[in-house]
Amino acid sequence: MPEYIKAYHANPNNPLESRARAMGLPMKFDRSIIPSTRRAHQAAEWARTKNRFERFHRSVLERYWVRGEDIHDWAVLRGAAADAGLDGDELEREVKSGAFEAVMQAGLDAARELGVNAVPTFIVGNRFVIQGAQDGRVFEHAFERLGFTRRTMKTPP
Repeated sequence: MPEYIKAYHANPNNPLESRARAMGLPMKFDRSIIPSTRRAHQAAEWARTKNRFERFHRSVLERYWVRGEDIHDWAVLRGAAADAGLDGDELEREVKSGAFEAVMQAGLDAARELGVNAVPTFIVGNRFVIQGAQDGRVFEHAFERLGFTRRTMKTPP
C-alpha cells in the first residue's frame, strides 16, 4: 500500500470517517489492507444473473465498511451470497471458472471511457460527474446547478 494511503487511513479524522460519524453511520475497516475488489465485482456480476445483485451488493458493502471484512476472501463472499439467498459454493465455482472476468472487464473499460476512475462515482443529471465519497454539499450544488432547490425536490418514497 502506498505511504500516502497509509497516512490517510491512519488519520482517525479523515473526511470519510468524519462524515460517517457525523451521520451516525458505523464504519470499521482494516486500515492495513486495501483488498482487491476484482473477485467481489465478478461475484456481483454472477449475483446479477440470479436477480440478487442488490441484496448481494448491499451485503458486500456492509461486510467491508461496517464489519471490516476482507471482500477478497472467499468465505466473506460466500457469506454475502448466503445473505442474498444464494449458494456460496456455486458463487465460488462460477467466479473461479473465469465466466465473469470478461463482463467485469467490459464494465471497467466502459467506465474508463467515460472518465470514471474513482469509486464511488455519481453522474448527476447527465451533466456532472462526482467522484469519490463527497460531502452532501457537493451534491446539493450539482442539483442547484441543474435548477433544483430544496423546495422543488421531493422526498423519495
